[in-house]
Amino acid sequence: MLVLAGMLLVAAYPVNIIVILVLYLCGLIDLTYAKLPLFRHRVFNSFGSRHIPTKRREAYFRGYKRITLGAAFNLLTLVHYSMMAPWP
Repeated sequence: MLVLAGMLLVAAYPVNIIVILVLYLCGLIDLTYAKLPLFRHRVFNSFGSRHIPTKRREAYFRGYKRITLGAAFNLLTLVHYSMMAPWP
């Protein structure tokens, strides 16, 4: 059932773009929220979750999961529309 819903979401033109953008935006908001204490201490280039406070690590990982899910939907959408394009 979940696979069918995903396939319908990929095929629905205006809805799939909106869902992809919302996933990217929510992931970016989660990452910004998780790294806000680092930005306040003027640490702009930290990698990994080691420097992030333990209370905000869940938002950090959730942000990357949402961005990955948005990228997967984006790839599926590109594959779907490239298969529909006529061959020269």
